Amino acid sequence: MSTSLPRRGLGDYLLGLGAFAAGVCLLHTQPALPPLPPLLIGLALVALAGWRVPRLRPPAWALAALLVGVIWADWHAMQRLADRLPAMQEGKPLVVEGHVDTLPQTTRHGLRFGFRPDGDALPARIQVSWYGEPPAVGVGERWRLTLSPRRPHGVVNPGGQDLERWLLQQRFGATATVRHGERLPGHAWRAGIDRVRAALASRIDRVLGNAPYAGVIAALAVGEQSAITPALWQRFAATGITHLVSISGLHVTLLATLIGGLVGALWRRVPALAGRLASQRARLIAGVTVAVGYSLLAGFGVPTRRTLLMLLVAAACLWRAAPMAASAVWFSALAAVVAFDPFAVLAPGFWLSFLTVGALLWWSAGRDGRPHWLRAWVGTQWAATLATFPLLAWWFQQLPLVSPLANAVAIPLVSLAVTPLTLLGLFDPSGLLLRLAERLFAGTDWLLGWLTLLPYASWSLPTPPAWTLLAAALGVALALLPAGMPGRGLALLCLLPLCLLRPEQLPAGQFRATVLDVGQGLAVLVQTRGHALLYDSGPPGMAERAVLPSLRALGVRELDLLLISHDDNDHAGGAQAVLDGLPVRRWSGSLPPDHAARATPVPFRTCAAGQHWQWDEVRFTVLWPPAGQVARDDNGASCVLRVDNGRTSLLLPGDIGRHEENELRDADLPAATVLAAPHHGSRSSSSGAFVAAVAPQWVAYSAGYRNRFRHPNQVVVERYAAHGAQALRTDADGALVFDFADEVRVEGWRARVPRYWRAGDSGTAASAAGQ
Repeated sequence: MSTSLPRRGLGDYLLGLGAFAAGVCLLHTQPALPPLPPLLIGLALVALAGWRVPRLRPPAWALAALLVGVIWADWHAMQRLADRLPAMQEGKPLVVEGHVDTLPQTTRHGLRFGFRPDGDALPARIQVSWYGEPPAVGVGERWRLTLSPRRPHGVVNPGGQDLERWLLQQRFGATATVRHGERLPGHAWRAGIDRVRAALASRIDRVLGNAPYAGVIAALAVGEQSAITPALWQRFAATGITHLVSISGLHVTLLATLIGGLVGALWRRVPALAGRLASQRARLIAGVTVAVGYSLLAGFGVPTRRTLLMLLVAAACLWRAAPMAASAVWFSALAAVVAFDPFAVLAPGFWLSFLTVGALLWWSAGRDGRPHWLRAWVGTQWAATLATFPLLAWWFQQLPLVSPLANAVAIPLVSLAVTPLTLLGLFDPSGLLLRLAERLFAGTDWLLGWLTLLPYASWSLPTPPAWTLLAAALGVALALLPAGMPGRGLALLCLLPLCLLRPEQLPAGQFRATVLDVGQGLAVLVQTRGHALLYDSGPPGMAERAVLPSLRALGVRELDLLLISHDDNDHAGGAQAVLDGLPVRRWSGSLPPDHAARATPVPFRTCAAGQHWQWDEVRFTVLWPPAGQVARDDNGASCVLRVDNGRTSLLLPGDIGRHEENELRDADLPAATVLAAPHHGSRSSSSGAFVAAVAPQWVAYSAGYRNRFRHPNQVVVERYAAHGAQALRTDADGALVFDFADEVRVEGWRARVPRYWRAGDSGTAASAAGQ
């Protein structure tokens, strides 16, 4: 496509937009927000240098655009952080009036929704959880709520979801639980579109009821995804079609093109209309109107925002009959999205969306003529798959190798059949079209399930170093060049580091223990040179959100042993998810015979004192419970595991209480260098005699942020401190990494990967790292 800009002007335009977007991205990698005055002074100096020295203008233009991006994102980030709940208000009951500003989502424990308080005294938005059996809550409704608020806080691990980043991106300045609520009369006018979305979602629910894929139909219609089960999300991720199970840019484009084409065809056949407005312009108006409406139904997410802005830019060019290069359209949409929302770059969907489209444009740019449809289809699948390969490795540590085949099946079915039937079904009083759409997607999912059973359907790999992403991006660009272009043969060389680099292997006789941040629960990964053991699996839901992503990020492809200490939900709640999500050679624990997870075909062995084994010159010993002894309760049955290399050691005692501690001490309990505090630091454990016997140098508390049990107990904390143990906490430090050699080296994940949205955390690992 030709462009109305001269080549030099186009180059400067693209350089400026790209540099602006890069500046926004650069800001979001900072551990703390830089002050604005030095940045503004720097911008003025760069602009002056470019104005006074002509040969410096191109680099000065790029640097100035970069600084504008940094300043723009910095200013917005300061506003977001200033809007957070003050620390002094945490946990104190607040009576707040306002309105529900998101579609309420049903969770395992109740409801979750966004709440916008009246006035300016509180954060602009609060993410609210209402546990138990809450009343019906509708978007736009006004409520008076008694809240127990908290500052934004989430678990921090290698891999996995960064909840604090997501809360910042969504402009939630606090989270809260509801103590009491009272509905007020009236509705908020600003929630009008969301009320329409809620009404449509309610109609879908009435028509489809408990149909297996009713949640998918709601997602395609109004962007409401809360009813899609975790098992379905896992299958969609494993086949690489997650982007289809939402109102994606592809759906918006296809629908706008379809409706625009129909309007244009009809317009030409009505002389009175065609005489007033050209059919091409009528087609543009109809397509843009449909795109805007469908994007609003979607909640105006990043993919729809990107698509809508690209369509608007292209439509403006066509309206003016002034064509613009495809690259200029892409960069204009990129800069517009980033300028409109500087936090969009924090979402994986932003990168997957923009870079996939960019790769398709890059692949098609150097090819003359119109290729055969089959070759074009294969080429677009190849370009999209290759473009997302580095991103999926970085964000999710998992590559769906069957993605091209799955998308080849799912894109036509979902985009050209299921989605149109769904939208038409919203206006069908019989409900027949909605039911037909649901059944058609059921057939699609059957095909996807079959694909997941293929050998090597997906490939897991550890989180790659950041520098390999730059090499991989160059490799993708080279690989998508037309055949015969110089440098194309170097593509594989650029992509290899991303695929082949592995975490540093531990020497024999050394081991690493990672106490994962799973909230109020426990999950500890122990790695030797060639083996991996997971002690406990965290509470329900945390295996999918934190444990499994962390294992993949750390390069664990299978577990030699899963050891579940005892049958409490905060320790055993994720056992089934781990067994389903990762190859496990065998597992053990103190679990009753009727425990649901014991039905798995993986061999199970009840743990008992005296069991021991050795991996890579590291010894593992079970110290408790005695074989055949009936425990006083679940906590008392906890498997106690000791890991040592002859120089340093780790003790994992589960939730044992003082009775079990005394029994172990009387049996000559050996000392340990690092101790995971029994029962998360509860006052019912960690007796003075036990602490003195273990004499740890480090004590790790795995506890949830501001948990209702108030773990760890202050008396216990002071007891360990009095015996010289240095304390680390997952709620303050994130995941805790202990490297055991001749001495122990300690690092907290919040200190290892600092980000400005976590600034102010009362972590202790920063001072501990490297000791």
